[in-house]
Amino acid sequence: MTTITVVIPVWNRARTVGRSIDSAIAQSVPTGWAIRILVVDDGSRDGLADALRVYGDRVQCVVHAVNLGAAAARNTGIAAADGDYIAFLDSDDVWLPGKLGAQIAFMRTGHYAASCTAYVLARQNAREIISPCYGTGSLGVSDLIWGCFVSPGSTLICEREVLREIGPFDVTLKRLEDWDLLLRFARTRELGFLATPFARIEASGHADAGQVLRALHQLKERYANTLSPVDRQHFNAAVELERAAAHFRERRYPSAFGALLNSLRLAPTGHVAFKTILHNRFAWA
Repeated sequence: MTTITVVIPVWNRARTVGRSIDSAIAQSVPTGWAIRILVVDDGSRDGLADALRVYGDRVQCVVHAVNLGAAAARNTGIAAADGDYIAFLDSDDVWLPGKLGAQIAFMRTGHYAASCTAYVLARQNAREIISPCYGTGSLGVSDLIWGCFVSPGSTLICEREVLREIGPFDVTLKRLEDWDLLLRFARTRELGFLATPFARIEASGHADAGQVLRALHQLKERYANTLSPVDRQHFNAAVELERAAAHFRERRYPSAFGALLNSLRLAPTGHVAFKTILHNRFAWA
């Protein structure tokens, strides 16, 4: 029996996690495969245990006594998984019908150790859009240096042993820990990308700017000098764009404008991260 463990980290989302769990339970997998759903309660205080009781033994739960953050919660899920594959799903997102079956078939045909899919991006009182603007195929370092646009928190499936090989999510990163994971993965393998949208992702509230800026500093220190000259330039452009967004959210407009100019100066053409943002904004206009 081949098993996929679905890891769902939860912190104070007792009212929404049911939709996520239901979307995972409803998935179909090939004959001889099984789905195991593992919720990691990251120190919730809103009655999550009561919300999970309705699922009985269809859902297993591991509990953190205190909130440790998304990276630690996913690591707990990886450590507790005993199947061949691990899939991640955030507790306010849902999978669309057919995701697991299609993604597994795609990975087996392309011999990918991990893959992500496109997704439907939803925002309150706005129409839904499909993101990102990439075709089906392989993504390598030169693609993933532009940012975490494939939303691995709700679309990633990876062989369990590969996740353990590349190392856990970095708990010192309070933001962008998924970008860090993909960059480590891309050092040795290509990531499969299926352009069919198979998840519905809710546009989240703004992240803490201080945490984002600290994470960007850590990522730049970690990766910039390991990349080829062209990739380094593009990576620095992506980092500057993220810095601009963080400053803008805090209404530090001169700093935001300066970082944006730095980003466009580093990559005046072919700026994938900037194009992705423009696509999403204009699609919502």
